[in-house]
Amino acid sequence: MGEHSARVAAVHRVGVLPVGEVAVVVVAVAPHRAEAFAACSELIERLKHGVPIWKRQRFTDGVSEWVGVGDC
Repeated sequence: MGEHSARVAAVHRVGVLPVGEVAVVVVAVAPHRAEAFAACSELIERLKHGVPIWKRQRFTDGVSEWVGVGDC
């Protein structure tokens, strides 16, 4: 986390997640609230751009497709 003195952790859920369910939880501990928020934001951005997370979208008509597989 570079200059931050925060410690962070994240957990990404696996399995069937209904729309609107929490998919990822990020926590941070830092001497100051602003540092903790910045560390959480940076970790989420790193996850979005650096971790291959695939999801299978299922539509009401029964069709499904994998999303994110081509990004790896």
